[in-house]
Amino acid sequence: MEPLVHGVYAALLTPRHADGSLNYEVLRAEAEFLMAAGVDGLVMNGATAEYPLARECEFEKVLGVVSEVAGKQRFLAAIGGTDATGSIRNGHLAMEAGAKALLLPAPLFFRYQQEDVEAFARYVAGELKAPTLLYNLPQFSNGYDVGTADRLIHAGGPIVGIKDSSGSLEILRMLTKRGADGISRIIGNDSAYVQARREGICDGVVSGIAGALPELLLLLGRADLNAEAGTFDAAAGLLAELIEQLDAFPTPWALKFIAERRGFCPMGSSLPITDARRAQAEVLSAWVEAWWERLSAVAPVGSLEVAGCVA
Repeated sequence: MEPLVHGVYAALLTPRHADGSLNYEVLRAEAEFLMAAGVDGLVMNGATAEYPLARECEFEKVLGVVSEVAGKQRFLAAIGGTDATGSIRNGHLAMEAGAKALLLPAPLFFRYQQEDVEAFARYVAGELKAPTLLYNLPQFSNGYDVGTADRLIHAGGPIVGIKDSSGSLEILRMLTKRGADGISRIIGNDSAYVQARREGICDGVVSGIAGALPELLLLLGRADLNAEAGTFDAAAGLLAELIEQLDAFPTPWALKFIAERRGFCPMGSSLPITDARRAQAEVLSAWVEAWWERLSAVAPVGSLEVAGCVA
């Protein structure tokens, strides 16, 4: 049985005006660009979108833009909230709008035991009764360990897979070893994607980098590892170099700086951007230009600038 979610999904950034309000015009342009680039779908309200900052009204409006641009069954909605009620509310709204599946992160802020995390996931998924992937994000929330993920995914209920953003491959290896028929094994951490592809333990990727540079992840996701091994290896090396550059920033900031270089501006931030960070962003922009030339030598990827500054 084919997994419900597979392929290359781009995680949307959240562009903001100077006053912190969401810039829906740039969001729409970003979503249209990503779909035109050929990604299999979009993902809204994840870590790349800085979901803890999302207001209720923003979730609904972003959902409206994404569902209109991507179309029904072409997007995933992360439904993280401050409590179970918020996640359930977001989940109902997303399914009504036509989401293919929901991504459920564990609770934020406090450290909970795995029994608490498991009870939370069972409760929320049970209330929603909709296709749900665990969203494993231990860097910013409580995580799902291997045993918890195993029990939840193999319970025969609405939880049909995992988007694992931990950077570890343990859960995906476990699911593959047990037999992953119909289970969606999705990498959510760009640094782990290449190895997961090489091991054949993932069905796809939800990529923050694809939100600004979809061409690279499409190249990695669709390359034949046998017939196009050289191309895949070269692209993998470029991905590793890019991640090293991004690590100097909060990831959404770095990706927004790159998106601005591509013509989507201003991308904005919910926090002040210092002059030092702006100078750092200029260095990153110049680095990306040289990096893009080397990517273009690996495969035809078109122009780095894709928009004439969408304001």
